[in-house]
Amino acid sequence: MSAPAGRGSQRVSSFPSKDQGMGGCAPGVARAAVNAACRALLAAVLAGPVAALPAGASPDASATVPHQAPQPLRPVDGRPLAPALRLEALDGPAFDLAEAHGVTVVHFFATWCAPCRTELPALARFAARTPQVKVVLVDVAEVPARVRRFFADQAPPGPVLMDLDRATARAFGVSLLPASFVIAEGRIALAAEGEVAWDSPETDTAIAALNGSGGRPQVRSTHTVSNKASNTESQEEP
Repeated sequence: MSAPAGRGSQRVSSFPSKDQGMGGCAPGVARAAVNAACRALLAAVLAGPVAALPAGASPDASATVPHQAPQPLRPVDGRPLAPALRLEALDGPAFDLAEAHGVTVVHFFATWCAPCRTELPALARFAARTPQVKVVLVDVAEVPARVRRFFADQAPPGPVLMDLDRATARAFGVSLLPASFVIAEGRIALAAEGEVAWDSPETDTAIAALNGSGGRPQVRSTHTVSNKASNTESQEEP
């Protein structure tokens, strides 16, 4: 199955390490280059059966494409078993995917990635109206203090897990951000690279089907996630 050419994403090879600054770049022109790269052509693969390169694309392709709307989640052939995922949370207990039941959305992101930031409000709306679906965010290779500052003025749509060494991103074959996986009873049922159309009825219907219900998920009026600060000053960036 080919990876859908979604609206913008950022290559894993250009992720900043937790010891680097935002995107590993200086302010100004370099920062603009990072954001421009986030709008580049999808040109890498998810591991295994989740996705393959679009026809004619090379692993190093970086040409820009016309603006595209957020994409739908796509079914994954064979529904392979999800990789192990056990990570410490930014705030709260560790999360173990093996202990999750029902449907879980695993969303890989970084605070410096422009498409990731653009997508978060829609993902939050999805999480608010689908209380039966567990939404977890996996931050890739950033220091906790930076992520905590990012969420200081907005509640994340679910627990934020810290993939400090990128091991979980590698296990899932993530090569671009954002990347989303919908896990149903331990198997990858749906996936996408780039921004997802979380507000679309089609997304609700596809995920409701995994829950065994026939229509749009029930709506709840509020959704909040506590994000208490607990890091020491030593975790702050210089």
